[in-house]
Amino acid sequence: MEKIILLCSLLAIPAWGVEQSVPYKAGNKLYAEGKFGESAQAYESAVQVGQKHWVLEYNLGNAYYRQGQLGKSILHYERAFRLNSSHPDVIDNLSLASSKAGDPRLPSSALVLLCWKIFYFLSINVWALLSSLGFISLCVFLGFALSGRPLVRMETVGLVGFLVGVSVLWLAARIYILEHPHGIVVSNVAEVRSGPSTSYPANFTVPEGHRVILLKEQEPVQGWHQIGVPEEGLRGWVPETSVEII
Repeated sequence: MEKIILLCSLLAIPAWGVEQSVPYKAGNKLYAEGKFGESAQAYESAVQVGQKHWVLEYNLGNAYYRQGQLGKSILHYERAFRLNSSHPDVIDNLSLASSKAGDPRLPSSALVLLCWKIFYFLSINVWALLSSLGFISLCVFLGFALSGRPLVRMETVGLVGFLVGVSVLWLAARIYILEHPHGIVVSNVAEVRSGPSTSYPANFTVPEGHRVILLKEQEPVQGWHQIGVPEEGLRGWVPETSVEII
């Protein structure tokens, strides 16, 4: 059943809201012809000329998945998810691809999954807009209430204040998550070393498609990323070709 769902979503290449550039059109045409490698290259060209849209990232994920490049596909599904976290096709493909990689992105519990979807249902831009409008409304209502006019009761002000507080905390939580950069292992396996050089021993490995946290190095080393694997409490260094930032 999972394969059927994924196949259906892979066959659908939506185009709404995407600038119909030459590379993007070429990517769609090549994908329809089953030339997935060339299709991915065309989509990458669209990204390089400045196009940024969740559909483009979603299509890139599909093209890489059809080539068997699981890490690359998850990377672009994650980027599509960050741009449109409520679209069911993005969520389904990200869930299935990450589960196949052995690092499920979505919670397994039905209740936790529901909370997860609610948390990500609105984008950060929408939450910022709602928080701003809510704060303005709170100031207006509070002004009326303090002026003694019967237009607004203090109970209403309290309710609006509570909702504004919730929206601000929600927005802060989403921003906090984004400020901790994650990466995806795009090589077959990432050998994590104790230092930024092949002369250091490889302490452990991380399989393709797994998420890692990119740590802020005190002294960045060109060609290397310092990463952390929170689930196992491990950290180390990998070549930057092994991990791409979401």
